[in-house]
Amino acid sequence: MGSMKVLIAGAGIAGLTLAYWLRRSGHDIVLIEKSPSRRPEGYMIDFFGTGYDVAEKMGILPDLETIHYPTPRLAFLDANGRQKFSLNYAAVRKLFGGRHFNFMRGDLERVLYTKVKDNVPLRFETTIEMCRQKEEKSHVQVTFSSGATDEFDLVIGSDGVHSQVRKQTFGDEQRFRRFLGYHTAAFILPGRPQEVCSETLYTLTVPGRQVSVYPIRGDKVATFFIHKAQRLVSDFSSETAVREIRAVYGGLGWVVPELLERCDRSSMYFDEVLQIELPRWSAGRIVLVGDACQCVSLLAGQGASMAMGGAYVLAEELTRGGDLASALRSYEQRVKPAIEKKQRMGRRMAGWFVPDSRLQMATNDLFTRMAEWPVAWRLVKRLIAPESILGS
Repeated sequence: MGSMKVLIAGAGIAGLTLAYWLRRSGHDIVLIEKSPSRRPEGYMIDFFGTGYDVAEKMGILPDLETIHYPTPRLAFLDANGRQKFSLNYAAVRKLFGGRHFNFMRGDLERVLYTKVKDNVPLRFETTIEMCRQKEEKSHVQVTFSSGATDEFDLVIGSDGVHSQVRKQTFGDEQRFRRFLGYHTAAFILPGRPQEVCSETLYTLTVPGRQVSVYPIRGDKVATFFIHKAQRLVSDFSSETAVREIRAVYGGLGWVVPELLERCDRSSMYFDEVLQIELPRWSAGRIVLVGDACQCVSLLAGQGASMAMGGAYVLAEELTRGGDLASALRSYEQRVKPAIEKKQRMGRRMAGWFVPDSRLQMATNDLFTRMAEWPVAWRLVKRLIAPESILGS
């Protein structure tokens, strides 16, 4: 296939991973990002499986160790903040043979960015206004938000679950989204409430609602909210986000009232929990990667890990040789079955992640506590086993 001029739209986890591998293979990469700068910390993610394998190939495991939060204790609370039980994180990590990290999503992006910043130009505050494939499909003509135009051998949309590249290429998001019936929010506040221990990750659960609170570096506290929702939101503004989480979580105790009181002083992530289901991931010389086509949802987990895996596989197929169409088809055939399996699991596990009733909560608690029972390790490992898409 030879060296190509490639445009990657979206400098998130998938886009940065892809830029690293394609540049390493000698391709000419242009990376654009709609945000004015790199995104802040975001929220805490579990990182294991395929993403861990890709990180190992990139030689960044020591970097990930430095951003890892080796939180000794996971505490599970009732509506008033009383502890029901706790887990030793070491037992959880043992389920993955030690190949598991906890860190902030934005910190992972920062590590990946350091691997490409000296070799790949990154244009912030830049989006694609229009992609037009020439009739012979030899190039893609791109018009940027700045008004500039350029031609590329390949355009890759790694611009997230609300992908504009996907919209321009395949149509409106409504055709491909599956709303799972939940809304989620996350924000970070300076200062740690007295009730929040520096070495504990807390999860407070009541029927239909869950709040996670955890201290992070810089004397800050990070939060993550998820709750059942019967309707789609009309907009994703900060005002809508603040209004909704204050209404939904207002009756809870512990540190939740303090968090709700201060939440309008932070930059808040707020979105619907959904999956993206596309019949195909490429059209001519335009292809998608990461949440733009692979979104499994927060309920399924491993989104960041699978984004890195999908990016690695796409880069591998593009570098393998042969024609472009075959490479894009092989990439989809290798990754899509694992994504569809994770999506099905996410839909089945929704009631477990955010229980609807006290009976489901009790079942959830029992299953969670099994992580520390040696006799149950095999069952738990089978249920949370990561999907491998890298091959041999």
